[in-house]
Amino acid sequence: MAILEVEDLVSGYSEVMILNGVSIHCGDNEIVSIIGPNGAGKSTLMKSIFGLISVKQGSVAFDGRSIIGMRPNQLVKLGMSYVPQEKNVFPSLTVEENLQMGAFIRNDDLTGSMDRVFELFPFIADKRKSVSGTLSGGGRQMLALGRALMLEPRLLLLDEPSAGLAPLVRDEIFEKVMEIQQSGVAILMVEQNAKKALGMSDRGYVLVMGKNRYEDTGEALLANPEVGRLYLGGA
Repeated sequence: MAILEVEDLVSGYSEVMILNGVSIHCGDNEIVSIIGPNGAGKSTLMKSIFGLISVKQGSVAFDGRSIIGMRPNQLVKLGMSYVPQEKNVFPSLTVEENLQMGAFIRNDDLTGSMDRVFELFPFIADKRKSVSGTLSGGGRQMLALGRALMLEPRLLLLDEPSAGLAPLVRDEIFEKVMEIQQSGVAILMVEQNAKKALGMSDRGYVLVMGKNRYEDTGEALLANPEVGRLYLGGA
């Protein structure tokens, strides 16, 4: 069963359309990766789904319900969270305050959710009283993921979660993403490390010039010689 269904999506900025009929779906508890060259429209797709960019044509449904025209604050109430690539923490706030901000629509006890985030990310648990702007790039990314989990979403949108990270930290972030999925959260991920992303994904999409180019299981896309030659750096 698809928790997210996007059909023939057209969107962009002002009169410039970046997406020209993109269709994807993400099943309940799946990891789905979107790869493609720079300028393919990957981040635009994520922002369109999350209500940050107006959709011109097409449909977007979350859990069987149309979400076209909904704002981000409405979408988080339905069970969708989004971690942007940049500026994804409040640098002047502490780690704990960032997590509290992630649960801004809740008025119940946050202790259980915060404990689960700290269990998943021991590094930020040790830094809970630290100002977030002092964290390393990997620490900030862990905090951004943790903050998105404070609303206990059913679908998590991740835009380039490994961007700019050292290899060891990047691998740790990917491990945490898989742990999040194993806890019952579906994940739609845009990722520059295409091989790693497809290797951990149930399915994947290749976008080119704002359109679907390839769609298959992650394993099949990795084995596709044309995908390998054009997008994975293969021979």
